[in-house]
Amino acid sequence: MNLLTDALPDEVGIGGRFYPIDTDFTTGIKFELLASDEEIPENEKAGLAVNLYFPDPPEDIREALTAIRWFYSGGSESRRDTKKGGLVSAKRIYDFNYDAAYIYAAFRSDYGIDLTRERLHWWVFRALFSALKEDNMICKIMSYRAADLSKLKGEELKFYRKKQKEFAIPAPKSERDKLSAIDEALLNGGDVSKVLETINGV
Repeated sequence: MNLLTDALPDEVGIGGRFYPIDTDFTTGIKFELLASDEEIPENEKAGLAVNLYFPDPPEDIREALTAIRWFYSGGSESRRDTKKGGLVSAKRIYDFNYDAAYIYAAFRSDYGIDLTRERLHWWVFRALFSALKEDNMICKIMSYRAADLSKLKGEELKFYRKKQKEFAIPAPKSERDKLSAIDEALLNGGDVSKVLETINGV
């Protein structure tokens, strides 16, 4: 698909018929948040994703998810490729919840777009998000998070380590629970190895 020459899709083909799909950027954001939410059981996410995108949900959930992943990717992946893996898989250098204010400010600054009022097609939002100017705070924050500390030295390493700590995306609840259990064991003289065995299901 070419954003410049092809019409923006508002439906997808599944099982020999076309289904309208919710194209609003807020739906794409909700989908990404759903996919990364560790408090929602994995076996429930597929149904929730299908209901999120389709006013008239298809019966074939597998094919519906394939269509959703294709649409979510901006049509940049083939329909065959999107059948692999989970709903969304990528290193997290931004979070639509935690970074909402920075993203809002960047769109307002670069494009004069008020994301609380505008309706944007998901593919348009993706294109604009990827082209934000580097001096926007969200772009700086993403570059901090993306930095590979193993390849840095000296003052540069110190700087990026500090920034990664400052702008770290809060750990999911499951990860916070693990860290709390370890902290409690350390503070109370418990057996950390036993805690780790329990966490890792050993």
